Amino acid sequence: MVDIPAPHAYVFENGINHPLLYLWDAWSYIDGDVMHLYCLAVSRNKPDGTTLRPMERNAYPFHIRHFTSENNGFSWKDEGCFLDVDRCEAHEDCHNIWSGSIAAMPNGKKLVAFTTLEHIDNDHKFLQNIALAYSDDGFAVHQILDTKLSSPRRDWELITNTGYYMSDPRILGSNAGEEKGPILAWRDPYIFAKKNESINLFWGGKVGPTESALVRAELRKTGTTYNVSRLYPPVRVPDSDEFTQLELPKVLYDEANGLFYLMISTCNRLYEGQSDDEVDKGVRVYKSGSLDGQWESLGSKILGSENLFGPTVLRTDFKNNRLLCIAPYTDAAEQQRSLTFSTPFYVYLDVLRVEFLESCDLNFSD
Repeated sequence: MVDIPAPHAYVFENGINHPLLYLWDAWSYIDGDVMHLYCLAVSRNKPDGTTLRPMERNAYPFHIRHFTSENNGFSWKDEGCFLDVDRCEAHEDCHNIWSGSIAAMPNGKKLVAFTTLEHIDNDHKFLQNIALAYSDDGFAVHQILDTKLSSPRRDWELITNTGYYMSDPRILGSNAGEEKGPILAWRDPYIFAKKNESINLFWGGKVGPTESALVRAELRKTGTTYNVSRLYPPVRVPDSDEFTQLELPKVLYDEANGLFYLMISTCNRLYEGQSDDEVDKGVRVYKSGSLDGQWESLGSKILGSENLFGPTVLRTDFKNNRLLCIAPYTDAAEQQRSLTFSTPFYVYLDVLRVEFLESCDLNFSD
């Protein structure tokens, strides 16, 4: 196990460059004037004190790190560990945690969705499952729901009969990938909740070894727990032939105009072990008049040239047709920025362009 440091005393400005942790992937929510940011994290050092290289991080358990901001993301306070593997192992066969989301419920509690990884054996470390938990205040997980919401091994027939691709059940989670393609994809759940309507969960999946799809599931609440009441057929966005992996979906609703927006992070990795120099990453945005689609692309992918991936939307500003976002730098960025967070930026939806911000004097219409 690598060290999980206590909250750092330093207040991070103009992004988050944590001296003790690598940070990547992002999700968030707002509670009053406070922005809550979550991400995956792992120590920059191995247990023996030597440097852990970014490319080695999958060999160690991650934790979910939590930061807060009261000035629209221009400075961030480290709130420490939100969830770690030790907590999950008490409820599930979990050897690692991958990305998820969090949303406030009408009773004031926070519903937490995240990805757990089962360690079948040393050759099958990537069996992903969708899991849920509760947080009373957004600062820690207080209850992990005991049963996996969706499990490729348990639900293989349902998943494949609905149109999604899964490799042979006997080799699920193989380190070598699926039929010479990338590893299994059943990850990064995003909670979409509209008032007085069922909760929908979106995550990344596949329809072929190298063909990605957006997964949508409708949830039913029974007592204090949830189950999948409906797994929808795979959603393929218009330019899905340009990438092989769809990750970290975010679904947003512009109530005034009755429009839904979908933001995804994508890459064109063809097989496990492929050099990162050959992999093209980016962020794509779509819109639709219905949660059922069809999704319309707003233009070419963005943020790839900045080496940013896995953004979150900190705040919506639909009256000005823009989203306030923040994103981590990939490990392809220059060394001092690799696996740190950027300054906030706007994504403008009318012409799909990005504007990085240098002042915290922000005005929001929503």
